[in-house]
Amino acid sequence: MIKKKIWERIIPLSQADRNFDIKFWQAQGARVRFRVAWNMVVDYYRMKGLDMNELRLDESKERLLRRRK
Repeated sequence: MIKKKIWERIIPLSQADRNFDIKFWQAQGARVRFRVAWNMVVDYYRMKGLDMNELRLDESKERLLRRRK
């Protein structure tokens, strides 16, 4: 069973700043931040109707040859 921690802050809008957001995201691990960022990229591509295959990593190869003396 996964325990989820709920973060909330209730304040007047006039007192809202980014401190809560910063503390929340810093408390998350790197994997969570990466997964959320990646999901936002995927959502953007879907909303814009872009080709999802463009999200794949490009595979590049090089062949190095040694000069003969």
